[in-house]
Amino acid sequence: MRKNTLIIPALLAVLALVLGNFAEAAEKVDRRSDASADGTVLIENIVGSITVVGWDKEEIHVEGTLGQDVKELKFETGKRKSVIEVEYPRNKRNLNDGAELVIHVPEGSRVEVECISAWIKASDLKGEVELESVSGTVEFKGECRELEAESVSGSVTVEGGAPQMELGSISGGVMVEAGEAEIEVETVSGGIRVVCDKLLELSAESVSGQIDVRADKLGRGHVTCDVVSGSISFAVGSKVDASFEVTTFNGNIDNEFGQKARKTSKYAPGKELEFVNGNGEATVELNSFSGNVRIRKN
Repeated sequence: MRKNTLIIPALLAVLALVLGNFAEAAEKVDRRSDASADGTVLIENIVGSITVVGWDKEEIHVEGTLGQDVKELKFETGKRKSVIEVEYPRNKRNLNDGAELVIHVPEGSRVEVECISAWIKASDLKGEVELESVSGTVEFKGECRELEAESVSGSVTVEGGAPQMELGSISGGVMVEAGEAEIEVETVSGGIRVVCDKLLELSAESVSGQIDVRADKLGRGHVTCDVVSGSISFAVGSKVDASFEVTTFNGNIDNEFGQKARKTSKYAPGKELEFVNGNGEATVELNSFSGNVRIRKN
């Protein structure tokens, strides 16, 4: 009993010390400024996280914490452009304790976010949006005018998106769920998943990842999926108007519309398939060097 009476106060003292040190290290931020309803907002951070939320106020509100590695927060607003930049000491290495910020901006703003070792989340924005991170995930939710989202070693996830989107990742996957859109997406060693109500145009390229596309309808544009080492799954409505051209160098072709693929050569394993469904208004090209291609009906 005596041991417990000594240990518990000691643990509480250590806990209080740790929490006290944390409170000193993390500086709270709560800053506001008027901003144009359709101006440009530039946001930069190296370590931590950035969450951007659109709202119906002509005001920018920055809140969150600045870690002990942060030098200062630069916050400048103007009639047409506002800048929010987390600054770090130039000669400091091994940055670990950065900024965790939630930033509300006018929903019609043009928003550009650049991060290095930080993840990005953005939602409820209606203007043009550019999101870039080197080693962090990128997430967007809502419907904006145009969207560019990229990460080098993190995943990219889009829910809603824009009529025109450019998405990419080097060593992470890309997933997008949209209504009606034109999409350009690239990965190196990550999978691609595209789900659309109506896919107007698509350019999807991956070196070593699976490509999975589902669309109820296609527009009259061009749809292309190219993968070097991976499979392709392409699903569309049974009454789609499209012409299909499918090739594999080392893989099978499975077509639920009924037409059979043929071998390109009796000496090589490659196969090809060409057919037209409906009026053939859209053009679909599916190419896999080393992987299977499957065409499915939704």
